[in-house]
Formats: sequence, C-alpha cells, structure tokens
Amino acid sequence: MSADSSDEEDYMSDAFLQKCADTRPGLVPKRLHDRYEKEKKQKESQKQNKTVSKQKLEIIQREAGLSSSIPTESKGFALLQKMGYKPGQGIGKLGTGRIEPVPIEVKNNRLGLGKDTEMKRKAIEMNTMRSMMAVKRLKTDEKQRNNFLDRMREKFSTQSVDRDLRMAQNVCIQLDQEQGLTEPGEVFFWPASCLPLQENEGDDLQPNDFQEEKDDSDVDEVVDCPAYMEFSEFERLDILTRYLRNTYFYCQWCGVKYNDKVDLDTNCPGNTSEAHE
Repeated sequence: MSADSSDEEDYMSDAFLQKCADTRPGLVPKRLHDRYEKEKKQKESQKQNKTVSKQKLEIIQREAGLSSSIPTESKGFALLQKMGYKPGQGIGKLGTGRIEPVPIEVKNNRLGLGKDTEMKRKAIEMNTMRSMMAVKRLKTDEKQRNNFLDRMREKFSTQSVDRDLRMAQNVCIQLDQEQGLTEPGEVFFWPASCLPLQENEGDDLQPNDFQEEKDDSDVDEVVDCPAYMEFSEFERLDILTRYLRNTYFYCQWCGVKYNDKVDLDTNCPGNTSEAHE
C-alpha cells in the first residue's frame, strides 16, 4: 500500500464515523415542536407588522404633512413674509382670522359634494328635536300627574268636608233639640231634611212644625236659598263646628262633649281635622 493511500482515512474507521452528523430517523420531542411553532408565528406576526399597506402609508404621510408648518425656505412662505405675514399670525388685515389651514376631508363614499355635511346637519337637528321632544314630554307628563293629584286631592277633600258637615249637622240638631230648640241658628246647622216648614197661606201646618220626611223638591229649595248659598261648604263646616264648640263644648273630630271651655281647650288639639291627625 502506497504512502498516499495510507494518509487517507479509512471510511470504515470510528474516527470517520464520529465526524458525520447523526441523521438517524426519529420523532421530534413535543416541547421542541411547540417552541418551533411559537417562534414561527412570532416571525410571521413581526413580518406582517412591518408591512404597511399603501393606503395606510398614504394616510400617515398626509397627516404628517398637514401637521407640519410651511418650511421657511418655501417661495410661498417668503412671499407671505414680504406681504407682512408673521409665523403664528391669523389671516386678514387685523390678524384675527384663521390660523390653522382648512382641514382636508377625504371622501370614502360616492355621495356628492356637501352631502356628508348636509346629512350631519340633519342628524344634529334630529337629535336636537328628539331631545326637545323628550323634555317637553317629561314636562307634560309631570304637569298631567300634578293635575291628576290636585284633582284627586280636591275630590277627597270635598268628600271629606261633605261627610264632616253632615255628621256635624246630625250632632247639632240632637244637641239643639235637647235644649228645647225648635229651629236652627242658621239654616245649614241642621240637615235639610229636618228643617221646620214655615206656614204658608191655606196650609193646615202650624208655624215651625216639623216634617220628618221631605221630598226632593223641599230639600232643593232649602239648599238653593240665599242663606244657604252665602257660604261655601267648607265655610259652613267651620261656622257649625265653632258653634258646637262655643255652645256645647263639643268637638266634631274628637267626637266628645267636654265639660266646659277649659276642659275643651286643654284636651282638644284644635278645630280642624288636620290638628287631630
């Protein structure tokens, strides 16, 4: 064997095999596979973020241009300076006009010029109208609710006064008759159905005779008389209850006949239903 052949490594020797990479077939561990997929997705995401679309790039460049002032080396700016313009000064003779340039509105639809502005104006008007209608509706509802409460309050108050007046009239006629009185001090002190009939020409009744049961026409005649209509129902109740207190020491709302005025003033809270609540 020659010297050249002896210098060459034997491809069957262990030294030659150790230099070769281990390419034995096998499965990649799951942990390594997951890490590889994660790194791959991160690289793709970074690549997409670096890639800016043409439309987005135009928007960025336009905004940058609009936000920057006119360069001083511009011929147009030099001409403005010769005309007396100073940086930051408003347009116009007094310098109180617009400082910022008119903004550019890029149309993203096929509507005609000014259509967007008109639609925005109508939308603002509609929202304003809706707000006004909502406020008006709330005021109307509140007014109707207050009117309803006032009507119900007046209704219950009228019913309460009418009930108290009838009760006071029944008590008054009983106390007056116990004292031997044959007619009330006022026409409304007694119930209309119990008022004495006055003698008319040709009648067999004696003066101040009582008719226990009267028909509706007699009652209506009493109710419509001037002495009865002179006062309101509330005033009639107030006058009658004062008469009962001063004459018989009786309180309509206590339902008690006291011994004397001192006893009445000491134990009765007052001559109103509210004082007894």
